[in-house]
Parts: sequence; C-alpha cells; structure tokens
Amino acid sequence: MFFHFSEYLQLFFASVIQFYGGYEFYKSSLKSLKNRLADMNLLVSIGTSAAYFYSIAVLVFKDFFPENMRYLYFEGSSAVITFVLLGRYLELKTRQSATDFMKKLLSLKPDKAIKIVDGKEEVVDAISIKKGDVVLVRAGDKIPVDGVIIEGQTEVDQSFITGESKLIFKKPNDEVLSGSINKVGVIKVKATKDAKDSVLNQIIKLLLDAQSKKPKIGTLADKITAYFVPTVLIVSILVFDLWYFLGYPLNFSITSAISVLVIACPCALGLATPITIVNIVGRGAKEGILFKNPEVIEKSEKIDYVVFDKTGTLTEGKMKVEAYILENPDLLPLFVSLERGINHPVAQAILNLSQIDFYKDLDIQNKQIIVGKGVIGIYNGNRVLMGNMQLLKEMSIQLEDKFAEFYEKNKDLGNTVIFGVFGNKVVAAFSISDTIKADSKYVVDWLKGRGINVVMLTGDNKKVAEKVSNELGIQEYHYDLTPIDKYNFIKSLKEKGFTVVFVGDGVNDAPAMIESDIGIAVETASDLAKESGSIILLNSDIKGVVKSINLSQKGLKTIKQNLFWAYIYNILGIPIAGGLFYPFFGILLNPMYAGIAMSVSSITVVLNALKLKYIKIE
Repeated sequence: MFFHFSEYLQLFFASVIQFYGGYEFYKSSLKSLKNRLADMNLLVSIGTSAAYFYSIAVLVFKDFFPENMRYLYFEGSSAVITFVLLGRYLELKTRQSATDFMKKLLSLKPDKAIKIVDGKEEVVDAISIKKGDVVLVRAGDKIPVDGVIIEGQTEVDQSFITGESKLIFKKPNDEVLSGSINKVGVIKVKATKDAKDSVLNQIIKLLLDAQSKKPKIGTLADKITAYFVPTVLIVSILVFDLWYFLGYPLNFSITSAISVLVIACPCALGLATPITIVNIVGRGAKEGILFKNPEVIEKSEKIDYVVFDKTGTLTEGKMKVEAYILENPDLLPLFVSLERGINHPVAQAILNLSQIDFYKDLDIQNKQIIVGKGVIGIYNGNRVLMGNMQLLKEMSIQLEDKFAEFYEKNKDLGNTVIFGVFGNKVVAAFSISDTIKADSKYVVDWLKGRGINVVMLTGDNKKVAEKVSNELGIQEYHYDLTPIDKYNFIKSLKEKGFTVVFVGDGVNDAPAMIESDIGIAVETASDLAKESGSIILLNSDIKGVVKSINLSQKGLKTIKQNLFWAYIYNILGIPIAGGLFYPFFGILLNPMYAGIAMSVSSITVVLNALKLKYIKIE
C-alpha cells in the first residue's frame, strides 16, 4: 500500500520460499510420481504452485484479468510451505528428544583402545578388538569390549544396563561390558567376543531396528494415504468445477480448490504412528526395556494370560541357605572349603554364608563331583562329603534323629536339603532354596487386579512349585515341565483364542517365548541378538513386566488417538475448505489459514505422542 514495488517484493520473497524452502516437496513429489505413487508432498507442491503461479499470472498479465479477480496469493503459498516445514521441524525435534537415550548409548562407544601385543601397549581402534585380545583399561576410561578381568580390580559404572548409578566392584574372572566406565584401578581385560558384537552394539542395533518398524495399525495408515491423496486431487478439481459452473468468480473457485489441497495434506496421518513408536521405544530404553518388535504394542490391547517361568523370573535364580545345623561350629570352614571352586548353585549358596571370608581355606584333596548328587574330598586322611539324600542312601550313611527331623521339616517347605559328612557320619545339614524376587508379589497382584490370569510353569518338583505359588498368590501352576511342555501349554491357550504373554528366559524357554503373542525375556542378556523375546528387560527387573505392558497399552491408545484426530480433521476440514458453509454463513478458508490449520493438526499429533516420555508406567 505504501510502496510502489511491494508486489514485486512479494514475488521475490515468495520465489525464494517456493523454490528454496519448497525444494524438497518438488523433489519428493517427482520421485513418488516416477514410482506411480501420490503422497502428501504432491498435495503441498500442487496447492502452493497453483497459488504461486496464479499470482504471477495476475501480476504479469493484470489487464487480462477482471478487476475482481486480480488477487495475489503469494502470502498463501509462502505460509503453507512455512507451516508445513514448521511441522516437520517440530517432528524432527521430537524424534531427537525421543532418542536421547540412543545418543547416550552412542556416546559410550569408545573410539580407541590400548591393546597388549607381545607385552607392549598399542593404541588401536576399539572396533578392531577381536575375541581373545587383551586390553588395558585405565581409571576413567571406557571399557572397549565385553570380556573378563584377568588382572587388577576396580569399580565400574554400567548404569546403561542396570539403570543404577551405584558403582559395581569387579575383580579377576568377573565379566565386564563394553561401554562401562572404569572408575578406579587399572585392569586388564580379555575379550570374550569381537568388539562389534558387544552388548552395547547389540542394544543400539535393536533400538534402531525397532524404531524403523511399524505395527499393522501403522501400515493401515500408509495404505489409506496411498488412496487418500489421489482422492483429494479429484475432490479439489470437482470443487473448482462446481463453484465455477455455479457462477462464482474464478478466484473464488481457485481459492477453494487450493484450500482443499492444503488442508487435506495428510501430514498428521503420516506422523500418527511413527512418532508414537519412536517415543515408545525411546521411553522403554530409558527404563531398561528393549522393544525388539513394536508389533507387540498392538497385541497388548487385551491380554488374557501372563505365564511366568519360575527360576530366574519370579525367583532370583540364585540358591540361598535358609537354615543349617552343625554338630560343631568349627566344621563349617571344612564344608565351605570343599565347595570352593565349584560352579554350581548349591556350592555358591554354601559359599555365600555370612562371614565365610573370615574362615581359613582348608586344603581338601582329591575333590570329585558326583553329578546331581554332591561332592566328595579328602581332608587329613578323612572322607569329607556334601550331598543330597540320594547320595547318602547309595553310600548307606544313616541319619541321626535331629538331622532326619531337619530333613523332613525343610523338605515339606519345598527346600533342597544338603548333608555334610565327615568320615562316615552326618555332622551338618543345610536347607537351601531359591529366593523370590522382591517385586514378584507386586507384579502378580498388579496383573490379577486387571483381570489377567496368572500362571506359573517350572521344571522343579511339586513342593517347590507349591511353595512359590502360595507365597505369590498364584492359583494355577504346573511343575516337572520340559521346555517342550511349556511350549505345548502356551500353544493350547492360543488355540482357545487367548492372547498370551510369556515371561521367562529368552534362551532356555525359546519355544514357549516364540509361540506366545508377546514374549518378555527377564534377564541381562549376554547375546541379545539370540534372545527369543519380542521385549527384553535388560536389568532383570520383574517390574519391567508391568512397565512393558503399561507402556505398550498406553502407546497403542496414543496411536489410536492420533489416527482418530488425523482422520476427523480431514473429514471435517475438507468440506469447510471447499466452501460448504460459504452460501449459508459466508465462511471460506484462505489457503494461508488452511495451511495454519493443517500445521496445527500435525503439532497436536506430535505433542500427544510426546506425552509418552513423561507418563507414569508403573
């Protein structure tokens, strides 16, 4: 109004926006058309091009247009491109925010490592470390490979796996993971696998794969979009024809047609599922939950059964001495020394007795392990034995009354009883059991409170199964099962039409895990790629079962909300943009306002998905 060349300034700035800002829209549209596809980029390209080139025609050939048709829409085409780019920028920022955990993991990958070659130190690329190589790790350095400590002791920070910030003491023969930070001493680590196969790299790969996948509900939106775009193009043409042949001005017909193209841009529809999946996977990773396959999100809507394996899932998988009796307290170091160096849960339970480190390790000779029964050795010419009742019967060793009573009492409790023998006489008895995880009762109660049937499966005997199920309040349990028996049980439930979640060991329970609708592996996996579970709980926290189900269900609800609002927005927006209410109320959307409305829908979807980062999931 105040500057004679303002129209040409509009043309200049609009051209920069149209062809620089909108370059990606044109490029993607041409690529899609070559593949005989029509996508949202095509709608933006056609809509803004129509407004832009119509404005140029009016500006250059003004005399050829009636005075009431000499309208410029440079601001409309520029605003549409600006708001679509704004929506994409917000989507990108949201994706980056949702993948913060991924960035932290990537930052843990060490670039260099100190490799010991012929006794000399060599600085090499960390990724080049192979199984069997020995590396030196100084205090403050990242451990470059999964391996075992062969020299030195330290405290490490491996919070990326455990989720806990406390340092973990490590000594020779202890395992360490790549990405952990050596906080105190200097250690030498022997690689147990190639650096590229480390747990850290496997976690990163699984997260990337999961974020790129879509559940069926997401592919449905893609299919609808493929038909939706051509339909909108046809509707836009029909809107133009309708108003023009009804006698409305050309600029009115063009405005209505362009507004239909702009407001119908299915950006929100395209964002609805992927932006939600990114946030679900990112939030899960922060909680120590790896979603290997996001398709389980859709299956979580209605869960009928959650079936638990017992050992290592509901229980710690570590044996513990509940009670013991000794004829003489001085005998305890003898039996501890007999069990020392034996890698068996029962032996570890004996070794973990309080204050055993204060006992002097006695020299036990000729140790012999009798598989499934016990261990025998010689001390000062006398036979020393630790074994179960079966071994005592085979050796015709009799029990005195107090040991017989101890045996019957603890057997009825579902515990394993191991006897200590010196010479040919029973002088000690130990009652050993697996410890129930602290949060197992909470998880079982949470599931039952939501009407989900809880079942426990175990390979242990009836007494053990009965004890654990009674403590946890599980009514249905099955015992003496093989992995195939567990598989058949899951299969029978599915054949009846139930949706089944199986929670257990992702390797040993692989058949049941694969057969279930949702498999949750509750363990710190040494080889995540071989896990059968579709969800992996990295820190073995049983509460992760609750978090996984809760996050999946809330994520699915968010996807449905996003799709609903995206569909409703287009269903209501297209008629308004096409001028449906103009004859009655004089309401007509300018393409610029249609672009704003379209961007608002995308922003709404993004913000709705973003809430998954902050909601409570336990």
